[in-house]
Amino acid sequence: MKRYVLWAILVAFLAAGPVGCGKKEIEALNTKVAELQKTVSDGKDQLAEKTKEVGDLHAKADQLQATVDAQAAELVKVKAERDKLNREIAFLKKHKK
Repeated sequence: MKRYVLWAILVAFLAAGPVGCGKKEIEALNTKVAELQKTVSDGKDQLAEKTKEVGDLHAKADQLQATVDAQAAELVKVKAERDKLNREIAFLKKHKK
C-alpha cells in the first residue's frame, strides 16, 4: 500500500513539476525516482529470496514432522512388544514355581 501511495505522490509531483520547476529540479526529481525504483526493485529481490527460504524451511519442517510421526509409530510398536514380552515373562515365572 505504501508503494502505491509513493508512486501516486511521485506521479503527481512529476506532473505538477514541469509547470513550476526548472530543469535542475526536474533532473533531481528524475534522479530521486530512479533511486526509489532501485530501492523497490531491491526490496522485491529480497522478498523473493525470503519467500524461497520460507518455502525451503516449510518443506524441511514437513520432512521432520514425517520423521517424528514415523518414529512415534515405531515407539508404539516397540512398547506393545515390550508389554507383551513382560506378560509372557510374568506368566512363565508363575508357572515355573
